[in-house]
Amino acid sequence: MKHTFIAFLSAAIAAVAVPALAHHSFAVYDMSQSFEFKGVVETLKFRNPHMAMTLTHVKADGSKETINFVEGAPANMLVRMGLDPAVIAPGQEITAIGAPRRDDATSFFLKAIILKDGTKFVSVGN
Repeated sequence: MKHTFIAFLSAAIAAVAVPALAHHSFAVYDMSQSFEFKGVVETLKFRNPHMAMTLTHVKADGSKETINFVEGAPANMLVRMGLDPAVIAPGQEITAIGAPRRDDATSFFLKAIILKDGTKFVSVGN
């Protein structure tokens, strides 16, 4: 009976822990790649657990594309680094560096933000 309870308790703890670990995994992104996009912020969700934004980028041929940064660092971490959300508000021109999702090449993890004055805020690995 004691072994059954311990097995049940272990399974219950694992069931709770695995989703929590998966949430914080970067496995869906190819973090070995970095793509740099200069453009204008279109939308911004500056909140926890992760910030997100879209950026309108002008391609080499002159056409525009929307880059979807579906996930980035937590907003409170960026504020502690000194990033004021007003400087990346919609309409602001910035450079954003992202790692593409492995299953969706149009979506990126936001690795870094570079402001027009050259100030750089790094969320991971850049």
